[in-house]
Amino acid sequence: MKYLAPLACLSLLSGPTLADDYQDWLNKTRSDFQSYLDENDKAFVQFLQNKWTPVDVRPAQQRDPEPKPVEPPQAPIDQTVENDVPAADSELTDNTPAETPGLPLPPAEPSQPVEEPQVTLPQIPQPQPDSTSAQSRKPAFTFYGSPVYADTPTAFHKTYRGKLNSKNIAAYWTTLASSDHKGTVASLLASADELQLNSWGTALLFDRYARSLHRDDNSRVLLSWFLLVKAGFDARVAYNDKVHLLMTADQALFGVTYFRLDGHTYYAVNLNDKPLAPGKVFTYEGQHDSGRQALDFSEPVRFVPAGDNEEKTFSFHYADQQYSIRLSYPQRYVSYFASYPQLSLPNYFKAGLPAVTAQSLLDQLKPVVAGQSEKEAVNRLLRFVQTAFSYRTDDEQFHEENYLFPLETLHYPYSDCEDRAALFAWLTESLLGLDVVILDYPGHVATAVAFNGDVKGDQWPLNNRRYVVADPTYVNASVGMTMPAYAGVRPTIHTF
Repeated sequence: MKYLAPLACLSLLSGPTLADDYQDWLNKTRSDFQSYLDENDKAFVQFLQNKWTPVDVRPAQQRDPEPKPVEPPQAPIDQTVENDVPAADSELTDNTPAETPGLPLPPAEPSQPVEEPQVTLPQIPQPQPDSTSAQSRKPAFTFYGSPVYADTPTAFHKTYRGKLNSKNIAAYWTTLASSDHKGTVASLLASADELQLNSWGTALLFDRYARSLHRDDNSRVLLSWFLLVKAGFDARVAYNDKVHLLMTADQALFGVTYFRLDGHTYYAVNLNDKPLAPGKVFTYEGQHDSGRQALDFSEPVRFVPAGDNEEKTFSFHYADQQYSIRLSYPQRYVSYFASYPQLSLPNYFKAGLPAVTAQSLLDQLKPVVAGQSEKEAVNRLLRFVQTAFSYRTDDEQFHEENYLFPLETLHYPYSDCEDRAALFAWLTESLLGLDVVILDYPGHVATAVAFNGDVKGDQWPLNNRRYVVADPTYVNASVGMTMPAYAGVRPTIHTF
């Protein structure tokens, strides 16, 4: 018997209808692909072929240039708070911070905790190309321990050649856009969904795919740019002596250079190997119809990484009793979080912990606070965060400003004021259901808690409620006690 091609066998077994339907689908897929290319790429290529405009890359914004305490002060363990007078005037005012000039900040959020919306990953409804094409290959790459597979058109292997100018970049885009790229984009988006990545993680995934194909920086950046735009992101390239990738974001970014164009802020996010220095670069005007989605850094603990867990034990002493908390957390989160650019304070307070780690920590702390008054329960959580973690400033530990997500605070040997404040705030809201706000002093971050009953001590008003100071860095300090160096200083109050 002669060897029959798969479709021929299908035809013999099922009649001509199924094979004909398959061929009709294949023809329509190719027709749809060509239509998509015509409608969405030709106008964009015209933008790219025009003379690119020079723009000024601005220096990175800094969150807080004031130095932090080198050593946290300690309060006497037996000290109590006697007064009920706020640290500043008692007029109820809204201290929500104003917008930082020159940078888009996320809109103000209500002071009451609200359920976080699910990140909607950018999607493009499109059919899969013919996976049997001789031009398709399936290279694998690893994303924080998880293997990812994607069909790769031959054009994706093409190295960018020639000088950096608008004509050559337009030609390179045309080469990529003329390939059967839809299946690759759809496959990578499906992998991002399986790994439960937010949009920042999804952008990283696309960049890792481009890195698996190119060692040449310009080729890798241009392929990343192409794929991110096709996946729906507002990504843009600019060039000086090399190509740089920039993206818009829903949150303000710090420590990252940027430029503004057409009312949008484009950040030189650290998908680049080297930071884009302030100066002049050239970029195109206009925007691809597919690329509208800004990066969103919220819900960072959605990600489900592969690999082993790491274990650590934390001990603290309170009311003549010693407590020991043993935790396990996915180790690969640490390198994943290290990829994040610097965000504004509320983002770290909203992040939380991965589900398994969160549940374990809460389960072990529940007996510590069970049966206590609100004030006493908060004091116990304060003592845990104040004394179970060693203190060092970011400059000492990282040689640069580096706010930590709560999981990073559990991982690294040291933490400073904003790191402890974010962990304490999450614990207080999760275990006790009490509303917490951020007290942002020059060079220091603390928190304040809205109690249901009357609690004495230093307080700050916000939205017709009083928030009692709770400082996770002021060692042994109880609720209502302000670190001496900041007594009488009015902080900026952030909700999250």
